[in-house]
Amino acid sequence: MKKRAKINKGFFLIFDFDGTIADTKQLYYLGIYNELKKYGFNHNQVNKIINLGLSLEETLKKFGFSFIVLWILKMKIMKNVKKNIRDVKKCRDVEEIKKIKERKIIVSNSLKEFVVPIITHFKLNKYFEGIYGAEDFNDKAEFIKEYLKKNRIKKDRCYYIGDRAADIRVARKVGCKGIIIMSKCAWNSRKEILDENPEIIVSDIAEIKDVLK
Repeated sequence: MKKRAKINKGFFLIFDFDGTIADTKQLYYLGIYNELKKYGFNHNQVNKIINLGLSLEETLKKFGFSFIVLWILKMKIMKNVKKNIRDVKKCRDVEEIKKIKERKIIVSNSLKEFVVPIITHFKLNKYFEGIYGAEDFNDKAEFIKEYLKKNRIKKDRCYYIGDRAADIRVARKVGCKGIIIMSKCAWNSRKEILDENPEIIVSDIAEIKDVLK
């Protein structure tokens, strides 16, 4: 008789990457702005779109570029961003991830080819059982729902951990609990986050252990 898949009984944590684990906003902002200013876009226009929390491709679509121009811009931006991977700093208390024993994965709107080298540089790769980037899905929430279903993980035992208003909406769409880390790394302001009425707010990763208790 075929054995049924084992059901996870502990908590399952899904981490966002940008602004949650790595302080990347300035890196991405400059990479995007330096290209888009050539097309006449200003700081405020770029910042407004970036704050929506979309993948790079979806962000560029908001500016109305054709498929060909979008593809070229995406390549140029990622090339410049990846040049500075070694300069990316950890968000506050990221080392605390090592002390959180629950199963963990990363699901990021950034490309995996960008996320993996940074996680490896931070020496955190062995603490995540999977890293998924923008090339793995079109819709983050739908991807997470399918992942939980496939791996028989109950939504009420799952926490999605992010740093901005878009992450609050992702958690709600998935139907899991959401934790927002409101730190200096966050891509949204305190007001933008509070306007979304987040379920749980912490100031750093260290506080997540208290939430899980």
